[in-house]
Amino acid sequence: MLARYYALVTLIAALLLAGCSGNYTFNDDEYRPLGDPQAVNRGR
Repeated sequence: MLARYYALVTLIAALLLAGCSGNYTFNDDEYRPLGDPQAVNRGR
């Protein structure tokens, strides 16, 4: 029973951490993904 509880907690923690790693886009002109070298010269 305890092993099943640990498996469930581990699965929930993995899902929560995976949700934090998404590459989300926002509706503002200042947003750019980290490491995008083209974003510095964009719009010039």
